[in-house]
Amino acid sequence: MNVDAVLRVRELPRAGETVHALAFDRFLGGKGANQAVSAARSGAELRFHACIGDDEDGEWLMSQLQAHSVPVSNVEPVPGASSGRAYVCVDQHGENLIIVDAGANARLGLRGGTLEPSKVALAQLETPIPATVEFFTKHRDLGALTVLNAAPAIAEARDALFPLTDILVLNESEMAFYAGIESLPEDVEDITTLARALISHKEQVIVLTCGAAGALAITWNGLDFTPARLTKVRDTTGSGDCFCGALCARLAEGDELDQAIRFASVAASLSVERDGAASAMPAREDIELAMFEMTAAEMPG
Repeated sequence: MNVDAVLRVRELPRAGETVHALAFDRFLGGKGANQAVSAARSGAELRFHACIGDDEDGEWLMSQLQAHSVPVSNVEPVPGASSGRAYVCVDQHGENLIIVDAGANARLGLRGGTLEPSKVALAQLETPIPATVEFFTKHRDLGALTVLNAAPAIAEARDALFPLTDILVLNESEMAFYAGIESLPEDVEDITTLARALISHKEQVIVLTCGAAGALAITWNGLDFTPARLTKVRDTTGSGDCFCGALCARLAEGDELDQAIRFASVAASLSVERDGAASAMPAREDIELAMFEMTAAEMPG
């Protein structure tokens, strides 16, 4: 969970270049917080495990979580630590460049060592991998479905966390990183082969998000494609987090994976039309309306 300091620029700076900001805003951010807000707005009942500093930023972050209807009982202040911060540049095309200072996020552990049963356990890689290993191990023992957004890409996660993951969510650059290549090939069959090389157990599903191109769900012996909703991009910050939170909200309600992916894809498409990360997460009724409009547009006549 971070304070996102967002600077709008015409073009992202290159190495050694100074650019002028067009605007500055402060938002609630961090992959975990973004996912929690997305899940809450998608209708999920949730618990959010996080750490903040004992500073003014921490107080502000707590107030922002409460404003977004995210429970704070499992958010722990860390004495002497600063709250996490992210410095985000967003250009006129909606693309971003992000630098993260983990702060108290690096101190996250499972307070008291116990967890309540949940249907779905969602995690990402902006918090310590050992804590996430414990989080997934205990949730699997309690019968939960584990979902990992393996971002930002960290090599250690492949051996430590992939085997504990039921649904692995990656974007194209993250897939390339874990596959050990510069960029993904264009051919879907080649992408599928690379994805299957990352599968740790036969029941695992890899969900590859491809932005405006849609999403692929890849299993050991199957492939399913979900097209994206057409959208006018303003800010892509947090769109992957939006996808994951919405996906897990629907899975917790009992949706089949293809239904949950369609819902999550539409949610993410709505988020990129707005500024910020957590603040851009759409409400469930907005997602359902957009899905209805898509269905109506697909009907003949």
